[in-house]
This record gives sequence, structure tokens and C-alpha cells, in this order.
Amino acid sequence: MSDTVSADSIKAQMPHPSLTRIRGEPTHKQVKIVLRELTANLMAVSCPWGHDKGHLGLLQDPVIYEARNGAPFTIPAAEPPAYPVVPVGATAPQREELRATNAAARKAWTTYRLVLAITRDQFAAAIDDVYYAVLDDPIEGLNGVDLRMLTTHILSTYAQISQPDMDANMAEFNIGMDPILPLAVYTRKQEKCQVFASDAGVPISEATMVTTGTKHALATGNMTLAWREWRRRPVADHTWHHWKTHWTAAFAEMRDINRMTTAESNFGANAAEEEAQGRQIATSLEHLANASIQKNATIDQLVATNAQLMQALESLHASMARMFPNGSPLPALAPGSPWVPPASAPPATGTESPRPAHWGPTKPDWDKHGYCWTHGYKVKLGHTSATCQSRRHGHQAGATRSNRMGGSRVNEGYPGPLLAIAASDAPK
Repeated sequence: MSDTVSADSIKAQMPHPSLTRIRGEPTHKQVKIVLRELTANLMAVSCPWGHDKGHLGLLQDPVIYEARNGAPFTIPAAEPPAYPVVPVGATAPQREELRATNAAARKAWTTYRLVLAITRDQFAAAIDDVYYAVLDDPIEGLNGVDLRMLTTHILSTYAQISQPDMDANMAEFNIGMDPILPLAVYTRKQEKCQVFASDAGVPISEATMVTTGTKHALATGNMTLAWREWRRRPVADHTWHHWKTHWTAAFAEMRDINRMTTAESNFGANAAEEEAQGRQIATSLEHLANASIQKNATIDQLVATNAQLMQALESLHASMARMFPNGSPLPALAPGSPWVPPASAPPATGTESPRPAHWGPTKPDWDKHGYCWTHGYKVKLGHTSATCQSRRHGHQAGATRSNRMGGSRVNEGYPGPLLAIAASDAPK
């Protein structure tokens, strides 16, 4: 493996060959834009000790870097030798492995040195040189300055943060988490606040990140078990990196539990609602049936009352006809004198039965089409099941010849030949 690495090959991997130019004295907002571009360039070039973050460790604060990645960005203490040290008696495969390992180490070292110089020069080119003149040696230039020294100088000297901004940042840092959202939303907010505080010169320690995050997690509720598991871990594991891993899993489990319990609650609520609707429908149908029954009973009662009124009216007409035969007028009364009804007609003699009250002055003929539930088929005109005056128990006022309704069969066939009906066939 060749350990030859060129500056051009390094620059080709970076998404920002040149950074955003800042004119005049740099502000914190302007510098942060440049640093984001610089971060992308550093992460684009791989590094064997960069924990999948490339060469970000050349720029980021070591404390923050270790807290987020679980390990420091450790640069080798010295440049690897040009040739590996091969122990006496090493086999050919062992010698080849040593040469390959040494070549990879030399390539990584060369890449690191080129990335450091390229990104330092990129940042310097984005800012007027008067603002870092104190670091620019007349002879050596910036060769003795690394990237973090240059960016820290600009941030601390010119891109200063006001006290109100620092207070607002801490207020944002102390805002708790929303358990509905992914935990990454909260951790990203906290890390941004930590970087801002570091730029302001009042860094937030890793211990503060962990204790504040734990307090906010417990404040969401139902996290006692996760907190106990966290407390049981060794003190050495109480890092921000491990905190994110532990609590991300805890909140994921809690969301799963909430989804399951919510589904069960919805199922129970739907079942209860359907049961309530069923009861309501049954009650409505029962009311409707009762209303129908009540309506039918009311109609039957009205029919019976009407029949009674008709009977009373016919009886009144009959009484008036007997009292005033031949249409004679009512007698005149003197003022203040009581009215005395005329003498009633003499009672019938012989074996003739008393005249029914509904008969008129003339004895009615037999009704050839009549029928009475109690008396059968041979009845006088005006005598029907509805007008019958001597009804048997269970009498049906609506019975007719076409629909006897279980009534009497006496004189069935009238006015034709009468059938001999036993008395037992008459309704009881």
C-alpha cells in the first residue's frame, strides 16, 4: 500500500473547497456559518482514530468531542517510521503484515497533517488577516498554529456573545423534553446549547449535561424503572454518550407501551360505545313498540267510547220519540215554573219483550246482512257487534259476517236456510 497522499486528493473530498468570506470584523453568527462548512470538510476525509467523524476532532472542543463520541480524538504521538521494525526470525507473512500496517499508519499520518494545514488555511482565507495578525508570525506565518487555536482566537476576541444571549442559551438548555418527539430532538438542542456556551467561554460540563438530561427524563413521567437501571450502572459509564444510548432505548420502549395501551383503550372505548349504541337502539325500538301499542289501545278506546255515545244518542232519540209522539212540539213553560215531562207511553202488554232502546218509533226489520258477535246472524237493523246492548264476556265490537273474530254462529245462513247450531257453539 502506498503512503503517498496529495493535497489535491484531499481537497477533492471536501464539499467546500472555499469557505464563506467574512468582510470586516467577524460576528458570532458569521463565524458559526463558516465553522459549519469547515466541519463538513473535516468529516468528509476519513481518519482511523476519528470514530466515524473523520477529522472533526481537529476543530471540536476535546471535552465535547469525547462526550458525544464516547472516546477522545487521540492523535499518534509521533510520525510512524519510514520502515517498520521487523523482529528477528519473523516469517514472510508476518513481515508483509508489518509493512502493510506501517504503510497504513504513515498514510493516516500524512492525511492528518494535510487536512490540518488545508482547513487552517481555508479558515484563515475566510477572514481578513488583521483579525488574526497576532498569531501570524512574520517568518513562519501560521505554520505553528493549528486549526483550533485559530478558531478559538477569533471566537474569543471578536465574535463575542453578550450576556443576554448567554442567559437565553441557558434558559433554552433548561427546557425539558417532549416525550412525544424522538429523544434526538432533545439531545440535539442540548448539544447546540453546550457548543454555544463553550463559544461564550462558560462551558457546560458533561456532568451537567447528564444530570440535567436525567432530571428532564424523569419529569416526563413513567421513567422510574429506566432511572433505576441508569443509577445501577458504574459511575464511569455516566457519560453523555452512554446517557443518549440508555435513554433513547428507554423512550423507545415507552412509546411502544403507550401505543399498545392506547390501542387497547381505543378498542375498549369503541366496544363500550357500540354497546351503548346498541342499548340506545333497543330502547328506541322498545319505545316505538310501546308507542304503537299505546296508539292502538287509544284507538280501540276511542272506538268503544264512540259506540257508547252513539248508543246513548239513539236511546235519547227513542226517549224523545216516546215523550213527544207524532212530532209534537215541546210544551211552553211559564217563567219560573219547573218543567214536568209528559206521561210516558204505556208499557207493552202480552208476551212482547221490551223494545230495545236503539229502536225508533217503528219496529225495525231484520237485517239480512247483519251480524253480532254475541247474538249471531239474525239481528235487527241497527244491531251490530258495535251497537250490541247485551254483550257476552269477550265481545268483539269489530266482528262482522266476513270476519266473525270467533263470534256466535247462531242462525248462520240467515236469511237462507238456518243451520242448527248447538248452544255450546255460542260464545261464552
